[in-house]
Amino acid sequence: MRVRILAIAFGTLLLSAFSASSPAAIARLELQSQAGDFIGGGGTFDIVYQSPIDEISAEIRRTLTSGEPAELLWVLDSPAPGNQFAILAFGTDALGIPIQASTYTNAQRADFAAAGHPGLDVSFQNRGSNSLTGSFVINYVTFNPTLSAIQTFKATFEQHSGGGTPALFGTFTYAASSVPEPGAAALCATATLALLHRRRRHNGVVA
Repeated sequence: MRVRILAIAFGTLLLSAFSASSPAAIARLELQSQAGDFIGGGGTFDIVYQSPIDEISAEIRRTLTSGEPAELLWVLDSPAPGNQFAILAFGTDALGIPIQASTYTNAQRADFAAAGHPGLDVSFQNRGSNSLTGSFVINYVTFNPTLSAIQTFKATFEQHSGGGTPALFGTFTYAASSVPEPGAAALCATATLALLHRRRRHNGVVA
């Protein structure tokens, strides 16, 4: 009976500690597609992705020799009705500078950007560009202390697939999840788990 009570107490404390202190990663993609634009199909979209329900993959894809981030990649998807799959890339590696808040013009497709051109690539609903032109403005971008993960990001962009006139305009915002130092509730939950483990061993109970 005591083991069961301790198990219930541990579960309650652990759920309380981590559900209150571990907000999910969140991303928002706003698109305004002109008639004739291949990627957005002439539609308007405002989609919020939030883990763990939605898939949010954020990656520092390329760095400079100094180790500073120079291309960022996101893969987004949702189980919600409708196709909400999106891939976004923003890069400054072909400029030879770390990615930072600024205005970038004469962009080319990120994977194939020539020297002197920033990289951009926005795909949506499984539609991508073989080549593109465009521009983007990074409003802000932050990383963790070791420059190994993206913390926050916001950019607006304009993209033309295949060098065409119709444009895809958009805004993308991202905030990573954060897990603060354990508070009193988490420490209490840890102590309860240790006590539960000792009690089980003492009584010869197998988990």
